[in-house]
Amino acid sequence: MPSSSPPVPETSGNCMTLVFLHGGADPRASLAALGHAGGRPLVTVLWPSDASPAVAEETRALGGRLARQGALGAFAWHPLPSGCDWRQGANAVLAAMTPDAENALPTFVLFLSSAVIPEEGCLRAMASRLAAEPDLAGVGPLLLAPARDGAPRRVRHLGSVFDSRRQIHALYEGIPATHPLTQRRRRFQIALEDALMVRQSELRAAGGFLPELGDLAPLDLCLRLGGGRPAFSTEPTALASLDDIHAGWRSAACWNSLVQRGRIPPATAHPDYHLHVRADGLDYGLTPWLEEGPRGPGLAPRGDGWTDAWLRWRHAPEPASLLRLLAASDAAELSRLIDHCRSFPCMLPHMFAWYAALAAHIEDFARREHLPGLGAEAARWRRSQARFHHSLLRPGMRALANAGVWTCSLDAAPSSYDAWMELREPALPAGRVDAGGQWPEIAVLMPVWNPRPAHLAAALDSVLGQRYDRWQLCVADDASTDPEIPELLQTYAARDPRIRLITRDRNGHISRATNSALALADAPWAALLDHDDLLAPSALEETAAVIAARPGVRLIYSDEDKIDDDGVRRTPIFKPDFDFDLHSVGHLATYATDLLRAVGGLRPGLEGSQDVDLSLRATERLDPRAVAHIPRVLYHWRFHEGSTTGSLAAKPYVLEATRRAHTESARRRGQTVEGTASVRNNFFKLVLGVPPQLRCSVILLADRGCAGRPAPPALMKALTALAARMPAEFCWQPLAPEASRPWNWAEDIMPLPRLLPPVGRHWSDACRAAAREARGDVLFFLHAGLTPVLDCRPEQLVVQAARRDLAMVGGLVWKRGVLWNGGFAPDVTGLPFPLLRGTTPEDLRTHCWGQFLLARHALGVARECMACRRELLLDERALDARMGSLAGVDYTLRQESEGRFTLVSPWGHWELPADAEHEPLTPEAEAHFRAQWGATVRRHGQRNANLRAAPDYGWRLILDGTPEQTP
Repeated sequence: MPSSSPPVPETSGNCMTLVFLHGGADPRASLAALGHAGGRPLVTVLWPSDASPAVAEETRALGGRLARQGALGAFAWHPLPSGCDWRQGANAVLAAMTPDAENALPTFVLFLSSAVIPEEGCLRAMASRLAAEPDLAGVGPLLLAPARDGAPRRVRHLGSVFDSRRQIHALYEGIPATHPLTQRRRRFQIALEDALMVRQSELRAAGGFLPELGDLAPLDLCLRLGGGRPAFSTEPTALASLDDIHAGWRSAACWNSLVQRGRIPPATAHPDYHLHVRADGLDYGLTPWLEEGPRGPGLAPRGDGWTDAWLRWRHAPEPASLLRLLAASDAAELSRLIDHCRSFPCMLPHMFAWYAALAAHIEDFARREHLPGLGAEAARWRRSQARFHHSLLRPGMRALANAGVWTCSLDAAPSSYDAWMELREPALPAGRVDAGGQWPEIAVLMPVWNPRPAHLAAALDSVLGQRYDRWQLCVADDASTDPEIPELLQTYAARDPRIRLITRDRNGHISRATNSALALADAPWAALLDHDDLLAPSALEETAAVIAARPGVRLIYSDEDKIDDDGVRRTPIFKPDFDFDLHSVGHLATYATDLLRAVGGLRPGLEGSQDVDLSLRATERLDPRAVAHIPRVLYHWRFHEGSTTGSLAAKPYVLEATRRAHTESARRRGQTVEGTASVRNNFFKLVLGVPPQLRCSVILLADRGCAGRPAPPALMKALTALAARMPAEFCWQPLAPEASRPWNWAEDIMPLPRLLPPVGRHWSDACRAAAREARGDVLFFLHAGLTPVLDCRPEQLVVQAARRDLAMVGGLVWKRGVLWNGGFAPDVTGLPFPLLRGTTPEDLRTHCWGQFLLARHALGVARECMACRRELLLDERALDARMGSLAGVDYTLRQESEGRFTLVSPWGHWELPADAEHEPLTPEAEAHFRAQWGATVRRHGQRNANLRAAPDYGWRLILDGTPEQTP
């Protein structure tokens, strides 16, 4: 509850404040201001390693001078190591502090951004308040916009509040500094880290920041210090200028996005926005976009400047206000805004189901909190929700799409999935079902054990609601202990004769239960559905249509996403056509029933990865053409606490089951193999044994940059390890006269490479010439300047390249620490592109659904690291130089037409020298490639029909109606 501001008592002279001055901006103005902010603080500058050396020198000189003059109690300089967060630096300084007889520890610690300029007496006022109120965990100043051009100053930050969803808002942001609402003392659950004073003893006891939380670290610290109480306050007599209008925005956006997606436990924070607004005598209401906030005179800015446009968007974050803000922004600000909006789903519109669920939640919240006005507004919104959907939501999303907000990869803007669902998700045409009844009956197999009754009912309803009615639902209750479950199942079975039910006497887990359901089925096809997931209304109709159109098909799978209890969908997986190595079958999977029975159904003992094991065993028997992919989201995987959609920690046995499934599959196919964990989720990659008869020729291709350089030691080590595992010869193929001599070779480690004659600068000519000279079964082409990085096992690429079903095997080539080429993917333009170029190793774990951690098919591979069987390159048509830098893709597409695929292996990670030469794609080569392969590339199954290349080299959802246009 806010209150009027009593006089602030003066603190004793024994209270010292340690100031951590942080931030990448020039800190000199903040440092100078600390000299007259009161209390002679002890200032430690946390200096980032990439900041200006000249500014560093002047800042150190200024700090020393202020300390000598007595304006500061002390001055210290703490440089941060490269990659070190300033919060880590603060933790280290605090941990190193120990009291002695002459020097007591400071009473208070102030975290101060270099964008904050404290005004006279600011520190003294904060310290006095903190000393006078022992139950306060921290205090901040009233942060105001800098005074410019005589314009009235406005509030930058008064405090952070939580609405009914527990999303963070800045209270009364932008109101005039002279407004009476700014003069009240208030309590909040969190404070802004840009200017926050806390007690040193409590900070140390709490363990300081947890830097690994990134943007959430300051919020986490406040919640730990405050114990969930409103224990932080803004002191209205302590004034400071804040130049950064974005301060706190990123942390709040990160928190709000996680809340929106159900990743923050409800008890972590408590709604208090309405408490402040009501205590101030204002109305608490909703915008048409269901944004909560105050209603009252003088709160919304009315000017025409950029800051006013920003504040109007902050007060009403909706498409129209965002578009006006973007139009008013200069290039640098525009880029920053769009990047923030793309990064955090809460910043952009959501799918309609989210708003519908939110309105119901707000109405319930208003009832509990006795907010009749808010409840009435929510009820009115619900009555007119269809108008909102068609008149505001969809037009708003279309306007943002047309403005290019989502013109980037799905990984960079998760909210683009919301826009796609509203604007582009394919709808089925009416009357598709064959009138003659030639389409097949499909059995839906559902194992059941103690789901939430509401989730089970929704799963059953999703089958009953199918547009296609030739189905049977075979349910096996795996001895559920919740008495409501068998009652619910019996009720549904009595409603519809197509539902077949068996109750098992004892619990046998999901595999045995699914097999019991399979025993009930007599339909020729069987689809798998978990007891709490949902089928899209068209799922069985789409599946039956594929079966009818492709008589040879034996397994069909679709795209999928996740769904929460409110019916909000997110985290889609848009899959390519079948790729046995990647094996992303997942859901919805529909098998020929006789195939399921032939492989013995699901295997007990692999629970948690039983679906993966089943698809592996089934597809081992099939030609790839017998597997069909439907590029539509037909399956919604339930997201709730305890499900594997949320965290594999919920079911740790998934990890071992997945490893075992993949390892045993490889062994059944005659490979000597061990499975090893990847770095994310239940992903595993295989370590293949080396066949004893396999011989390899390593062709080191040297451009001008390799001339006169010493051999990269790590490359020498990797090649030595390769030679220790298989018979290998080494050849040096120069691409330029300057590179005709190998680098200084350590002959005591490896024999001198065989020097091959120069054949010109064209990579294609050099590879073909080397193939004629080489003696190995497999040729392994490497740029001579490469350095192995991350998980690099070159012999694994050679072993894979010996496979008869593969045309080429490549690795992942990095440059300046980011991905340069991890394999080519097809685009709707008819040209291939290097998927995920520019991605960091950390992002590689999550982008493109983590597929770059696994072996996977590609359209082509990086020419700097490629392996293939020698016999394939002896064909005169191989590596056609007329295709220029796309000669490798031309080669792999020719091989694909003969049934051979191209593979990228996660065991081949290499760093290119920064000055490595790259052959540009000439207009002539591009035209030649398009004429030969343009149509093939456009319709290639490695591109999901809903995706296309984005300007940032990721997969972008197609939101417009002209996917053939070049981005």
